[in-house]
Amino acid sequence: MKISLATNFDDNLIDKVKDYNIYEVYGRMKDDFMCGGRPNNSTLSISKETFERHVKKVRDAGINFNYLFNGACCDNAEQNPEWQAKFIEFLKYLDSVGVNAYTVTNPMILKIIKKYFPSSICRVSTFACVDTLEKARYWESMGADIICADFVKINRDFEMLKAMVQSLKTAKIELLATNSCLKYCPFIHTHVNCIAHASIQKNNSSNYIDWCLLECQYKELQNPEEYIKSPWIRPEDVKFYKELGIEHLKITERDFPTEILLKRVEAYSSGSYDGNLLDLIQGHGYILEGTKLEPLEIKTEFKDIYDVINEIHRVRGFKIERKYPQHVYIDNKKLDGFIEFFKQGKCKGNCQNCNYCSSISKKVISTNEEVSNYLKQLYSKFEEMLY
Repeated sequence: MKISLATNFDDNLIDKVKDYNIYEVYGRMKDDFMCGGRPNNSTLSISKETFERHVKKVRDAGINFNYLFNGACCDNAEQNPEWQAKFIEFLKYLDSVGVNAYTVTNPMILKIIKKYFPSSICRVSTFACVDTLEKARYWESMGADIICADFVKINRDFEMLKAMVQSLKTAKIELLATNSCLKYCPFIHTHVNCIAHASIQKNNSSNYIDWCLLECQYKELQNPEEYIKSPWIRPEDVKFYKELGIEHLKITERDFPTEILLKRVEAYSSGSYDGNLLDLIQGHGYILEGTKLEPLEIKTEFKDIYDVINEIHRVRGFKIERKYPQHVYIDNKKLDGFIEFFKQGKCKGNCQNCNYCSSISKKVISTNEEVSNYLKQLYSKFEEMLY
């Protein structure tokens, strides 16, 4: 399986992963004029010099560099000829420093790239929500080379994935493996637009509240079976997707330290992981080797909603290493055989009448009641202040 890996712009990361089957790394500069797939207040800030040096390091290692234009909304600026001219100049700059691949969500952005840089590799972001064969065909006809399928809908729809692989003429299907979003997430379209607007410099989004993410996490905390329903892909199950003909796998997160990114690459390359599945699929909460966890500190007074959010971040480890015990532990090895239910097409999307994932959750998930209950209080307080 060819791996698309997030980069944290640490050159040492490339030295450590270049011997694995990494076909590209992906990232973007915080201070470009485009929209992206992360809010600016949680995007790594790097200098132009660091960016250029890192891209050279990547390309010298024989790996593609994929620049992210994955924002779902550009404020309609892409229709403005002056904006287009500026964008084309930026593409020329990226091409000059070695960028040879792009991720897009907006079809117009794809068409502009392919017109002026036809040999570049263009991947359709999972934010484009490609969940049917017809959607995939449309993107292919516009020039897409790789299509990252809608991870909240069809990661476990083996019939649909097989149809895509067999029917597309040139485009390849990629799957996002490391994500813990809600299955059939009701926030997905709102969320990708919210973070796109929060990624644009002129929108001054330093105080942006990622409320969709927090709502998602609260639902999972209240209903642990949601962790199992979430369409992640275990390292052990990658082989079944290879059997379908899928060649590309995407691994996140861009703001994780090299040690954790390497850990994920090793797990998915070896096809095995013995530990908490959250270590692989969450976009936060990493624990470095040798870290001694601390007893939970509980706060009772909050001055405003940002104070509550900061406390959630502190406990769960947002943008920082986690210092407190994990609220849930998902025993990855106990999930052996879990995917067979989906391979056999037994999942009909009617979770209320099925309860397969619910029954599995009772066998594989253990909860730290102290941390979990405290987080529930914090999320409840957040909702109270938000609405």
